[in-house]
Amino acid sequence: MNPKIEEAKARSRSKLTEFLSAMPKDLDARDDVIAERLRRENSSAKSKLGKIYTLMTDLSHAVKPYVACGKGCSDCCKMNVSISDIEADRLSMVSRKPMAVVKQPVRHSLEDFSGVPCPFLVKDACSVYDARPYACRAHYSFDTSAYWCHPERSNAGEMSLLQMGGARQAYDDVVVGSRLRGFADIRDFFPE
Repeated sequence: MNPKIEEAKARSRSKLTEFLSAMPKDLDARDDVIAERLRRENSSAKSKLGKIYTLMTDLSHAVKPYVACGKGCSDCCKMNVSISDIEADRLSMVSRKPMAVVKQPVRHSLEDFSGVPCPFLVKDACSVYDARPYACRAHYSFDTSAYWCHPERSNAGEMSLLQMGGARQAYDDVVVGSRLRGFADIRDFFPE
């Protein structure tokens, strides 16, 4: 194995462990109960998705000191971004971009969109940041730099990722109830 990759993976594991030990207890507790709470809630999928997004926004504030991610860092916006049809509807409303009809889930290889900017990336910034999909909200680089985020290197090694189990389960529950019942890349919904 490449020593540079192994070193980056070790740094990434260390930063993730550091965050997990400092993670606010209320954030962890909210993650633990969100899926069950939303299952019992009589509200729309869009409303439930908004609540999941709120939890993930709070997470992004807490994780900020532990990640390489920041404004202007957009390499992760040049890779596959799987979203649900509910999220595509939301992005269409916010951006006023027409959404293509996707009738069934679409799977792409990791290379399919490697280096291809997201249709909402403008001058290395997300033009729909407050409405960005779950995949974007849940993706962080627990390294000291964005070196391994570059599309040419991002698939070289599995870096440590934060898993918010409750939020992910709640998100999956909402998507299962959607029209598409699965995912497609953001570029399938918003082709250039």
